[in-house]
Amino acid sequence: MTRTDNALRDVLDAMLADVELLIRLHGQELDREVLNSLAAAPARSWFALSLDRSDADTGFDLLDEFFKEGENLARQQELLAVEYADFYLTFGKRVAPNESYWLTEDHIERQDPMFVVRDWYAHYGLQARNWRMLADDHLVSELSFVAALLKDGREHALLDAGRFLDKHLLLWSHDFFAGVASRADTRFYAGLAVVSEVLLQTIRDTLAELTGESRIAVPLAKIASVEDDETTFAPGAAPGW
Repeated sequence: MTRTDNALRDVLDAMLADVELLIRLHGQELDREVLNSLAAAPARSWFALSLDRSDADTGFDLLDEFFKEGENLARQQELLAVEYADFYLTFGKRVAPNESYWLTEDHIERQDPMFVVRDWYAHYGLQARNWRMLADDHLVSELSFVAALLKDGREHALLDAGRFLDKHLLLWSHDFFAGVASRADTRFYAGLAVVSEVLLQTIRDTLAELTGESRIAVPLAKIASVEDDETTFAPGAAPGW
């Protein structure tokens, strides 16, 4: 890593703030306070990282249009609550926010990918906060793990953040977010899906720059195999995964 400690921390803080915002936006219904905060500023200013891609522009435009053209805030909140439930709770839109759904042949949740991800968490002495409600391989659980690694900030943690994105979240996030974008009734969730994928790709590129380790190409045939992963963390073991 070639950046100074202060410059590195600034970049990590920017990535962490953006991941934490994604966790909030994807992790629960949006209350009035959050909606007011989002409506008060252009969507391009919500995130700390610069997302200079045409697809990001499309997503930001959709988010801004939602607040400009929508009905009153109370009505917007109702619409978003219904859409949130459809995408994240009830499978109402036939799009699942879980890795197992996307990386298993029969699209079944809580399969091998979930247990592989759980081992990653255990390696750092972590576990999903409430796995009965949000599985270990749920979008928010995986984002929370990336946030924990960014907050850790040590070199091995940043390397593992990139590797985890390559081997897990980025393997299925594009399909999930594309499904959300194409099936959303509100411009908000359509735009958020587009921006979220661009942001995750930007974070991965930034980690590659910081660590000097390029992205890992994962053959689909090797996805979702518990036996392929290493042992879980034990005190005194090597810090990296």
